[in-house]
Amino acid sequence: MSYVVFARKWRPASFEEVIGQEHITTTLKNAILNKRVAHAYIFTGPRGIGKTSVARIFAKGLNCEKGPTPSPCNKCASCNDVSSSISMDVIEIDGASNNSVDQIRELRESIKFAPSYAGYKIYIIDEVHMLSIGAFNALLKTLEEPPKHAKFIFATTNPERIPSTVLSRCQRFDFRRIPFKLIISKLKRIAESEKLKVSDEAIFSVARASDGSMRDAESILDQLSSFCEKDIGQENVITLLGTIRDDKLADIVKKLSEKDTAGLLKSIDELIFTGKDISQFLTGLMGYIRNLMILKVSPDLAALIDLPDSHINNLKEQSKDFRIEELLYIFYTLSATANAIKRSGVSRFITEASFIKLSLRNEIMSLPEIMEKIACLESNVGRYSPPLYKREESTKPEAQDPKPEARSAEPGARSAEPETRRSSAGAEEIKNAWPGIIDAIKGKKISIASYLAEGEIVKVQGSLITLGFAAEFNLHKEVLEETANRKFIEEIASGILEQGVKLEFITVEKTETPSGMTGGSSKFDVIEEELEREAAEGATDDSIIKSAIEIFGGKIVKGRGKDPER
Repeated sequence: MSYVVFARKWRPASFEEVIGQEHITTTLKNAILNKRVAHAYIFTGPRGIGKTSVARIFAKGLNCEKGPTPSPCNKCASCNDVSSSISMDVIEIDGASNNSVDQIRELRESIKFAPSYAGYKIYIIDEVHMLSIGAFNALLKTLEEPPKHAKFIFATTNPERIPSTVLSRCQRFDFRRIPFKLIISKLKRIAESEKLKVSDEAIFSVARASDGSMRDAESILDQLSSFCEKDIGQENVITLLGTIRDDKLADIVKKLSEKDTAGLLKSIDELIFTGKDISQFLTGLMGYIRNLMILKVSPDLAALIDLPDSHINNLKEQSKDFRIEELLYIFYTLSATANAIKRSGVSRFITEASFIKLSLRNEIMSLPEIMEKIACLESNVGRYSPPLYKREESTKPEAQDPKPEARSAEPGARSAEPETRRSSAGAEEIKNAWPGIIDAIKGKKISIASYLAEGEIVKVQGSLITLGFAAEFNLHKEVLEETANRKFIEEIASGILEQGVKLEFITVEKTETPSGMTGGSSKFDVIEEELEREAAEGATDDSIIKSAIEIFGGKIVKGRGKDPER
C-alpha cells in the first residue's frame, strides 16, 4: 500500500472532526437539518484551515445514502467516492488551471444533466479567484438560476479578487486561522497515533511555525518523522526549518537593551556563518518584540501570546528592561529593515547598519513628555525672550520712571531675576499704547494701519482686546479678520506690550473718534497727510506709492521720470 502523507491521512471526514471552525460547521449542519441549503457558497480564508475539507464533508452530507444528513456515514458508495475524489456527482475543479471562458461554458452544458445516482450535482471550485473576468461573466447566469439539482461551493484565499456580482450571489463563510492550542492538541494526537516521540518544545515550535494552518503543521510533523524517525526534539525542528532558537533571540534582545553594539554585530555574524536566513531571523525577532510589547501594555494580555507559561514569564521579566516607546521604535526599525532587504541584495550590510542604529539610539520620549516640554518652552518664551518690538520711551515728565536708580542696567540687559515675569498690562495702559502700536504697524503695512485706525478699543479682558468698527467700516473689519492680518497685528502688539495679545473685531452702532487719530480722520486723510509729510521732507522713496496702490487696488501705468512738468 502506498504511503499517505499526514495532511491527507488526518484530513477531517466529518463536521465533528473539523477544528476551529465551529461557527461554520454549525451553520451548515443546521442548513441541512432545516432543508435550507443554498445553491451557492463561497469559503474564504488562509491556506490549510479546512475550506476544501468542509466543502467535501458538506457534499458528502448532501449526497449520502442516509441523507441529506449533517453526519455522513463515510461508508456508502457516495461518501467513499467523494473521499477518494472520484465521484461523478461531486466535481472538484482547480480554478487556477481551468480558468478560461470555454471551460466554464463546458461546465454550463454539463450542469444541465441530472446527477448519476446521488441527490445533487455539486461543483467544488478551488482557488476560484483565478478565473478570468470572462469566465466569471459566463458563470453569472447559471450561478444565479442553476438547476434544482446543482450546488456550487467556491473556495478562495483572495476573496477581494472575486467580482462583487459573483459574491452577491453566494452565501459567504469566512474561515479563521486555527488557534494555537487546538493545533498543539491535534499534533499530540497524531504523534501518539503514529507512535512518534515528540517533545513538548518541538510540538510548540511546529505549531508556531504553522501560523494557524493545520495542514502546514501536519506537513512539518510528517517531514520531521522522516528526518528524525521516532524521537523528535526542538533542535530537530530548528535544524529542519532554519528558525532561530528563542534563547538566541532573548540574548539579542538583551544586547539591544544594553546597547551592546559590538555584541550585536557578533551575533549577526554568527547567524550568517551558521547559514541562517536573515529575513527569517528578522521575522522571528519582530515576533519576539511584539510579545514584549503586549506584555508591556499589560501582563494580563498573556493569553494573546502562543507560548508556554515558562516562556511568557521570561518575557515579562525582559519587558521591564524597555519602555513601550523603545519597543515600538525597535519593531518599526526591524520592519523597515526587512522591507529594505527584499529590495536589495546586500542583506548583511543593511541588517548591521540597522542594529548599529538601534544600539546607538538616544533616550526615546513619549508623546505626553514631548507635549509637556513644549508647554514648558512656551511658558518661558515671554520670560527669557526679548520683545519683538521695543516700546517707545515717553518724553513727558509725568511718564518718566519715578525710580531712576532702578534703571541702571544697560538697555537690552536681562533682569537679575528672570523668573519674575512682567504683570499683564491693564485696559488703560493698552489704550495709551494703542497709537504707538498703530505707528509700528504703519511702518510695516500702512494699509493695515489705516484700517486699524478706523476702530477703537471697546473692551479689554485679560489678553483679549476687542475693537469696535462702525457699520460703514465693515469692509475694514473683514480685512483685519483675515488670519494673516490678525496674526500680524497680534505679533506687533504682543511685542510692544510685552505680553500675549489676542484681537477680536466687532461691529458697533456708532464709533467715537478712534484711538490714535485726530478729529475722526479717515484712511484717506491718513494717506494724504503721510504723502504731504514725505513730500515736504523731499523723500524720493516710493514706499508711499506702493502703500497707496495696496490700499486702492491700483497699478502703475507709467512712471513720472525726472521731468517736473509731467
